[in-house]
Amino acid sequence: MPIRRLAQRLLRGVVVLAVLALAALPRPAPGPPAAQRTAPSGARPASGERALPNPAVPPGDVRFLVVGLTQDRHRTDTIMVVQWDDARRAARILGVPRDIGVTLAGIGTTKIVHAYATGGIGRARAAVVKLLGIPIAHYVVFSLPAMRHLVDLIGGVPIAVEERMVYTDRQQGLIINLSPGPQVLDGARAEQYLRFRNDPEGDIGRIRRQQHFLRAALAAVRRPGVWIRLPQIVETARGEVETDLTGSQILGWARRVQGLAPESISAYTIEGRPLVRWDALARMRLDFWQPDPDDLRAKVRWLLSGTVPPVTKP
Repeated sequence: MPIRRLAQRLLRGVVVLAVLALAALPRPAPGPPAAQRTAPSGARPASGERALPNPAVPPGDVRFLVVGLTQDRHRTDTIMVVQWDDARRAARILGVPRDIGVTLAGIGTTKIVHAYATGGIGRARAAVVKLLGIPIAHYVVFSLPAMRHLVDLIGGVPIAVEERMVYTDRQQGLIINLSPGPQVLDGARAEQYLRFRNDPEGDIGRIRRQQHFLRAALAAVRRPGVWIRLPQIVETARGEVETDLTGSQILGWARRVQGLAPESISAYTIEGRPLVRWDALARMRLDFWQPDPDDLRAKVRWLLSGTVPPVTKP
């Protein structure tokens, strides 16, 4: 297969799996030999290519935990679960609010956002698995610096900013100052858009904006001019994206999601209500997000089956 065509397929595949990492070939973390794992595939081969076998995908192997880290790479900024639907050739994304309360061993009740900071991706995945009640086979971890670099390398992401966004957090070095209206966000302004939550919707609104940004980013990645910067994009992501997927699995997923369009991605978040409770890790009362039990079950059912949940905010 020509190198250019293979690179394009890799790029599209990883966009879906890494979500806000946008486009790249992640650096696989150490894991079992490829021969011991099943690498999914399934896209129809292009003319002149030799057809490859399509092994069955093990149960749960089509589900990924995506974690975005803050500037210091120790705290969690984004938590999402991505489900690939092979029958519909579509991806479903469930945003997990960072302020949902969970019980962590040796700590007690704290926000789910603290799982990664106190136990890495293993504890983060365990917390999300317990919350949703479903297994999650794989993970992708990326940082805000990686996101900024990748957005710049693809030439920015065209998007319509919904409202005036102004916020300053000197401690985190975060300054947000965006005007509403259509515009092309570079890496720095994309970070502002993705991190803003200083409005009545708080973290829930921010999750919706992140999902909206994903669709816009996928459309931007498909522009022909992006391929000129492909070597830089791949090189940037290799050092800043972590995943348990092996090289053969990445190739398999690249084939499987070939040609995925932005409209093939749907997304929801978990509805609920704000609640003030004791945080055992912070040792003080904090604002939590209390999931609506019925909505949580409906969203998990949607994630697994594609069944549209009852009337709720997307």
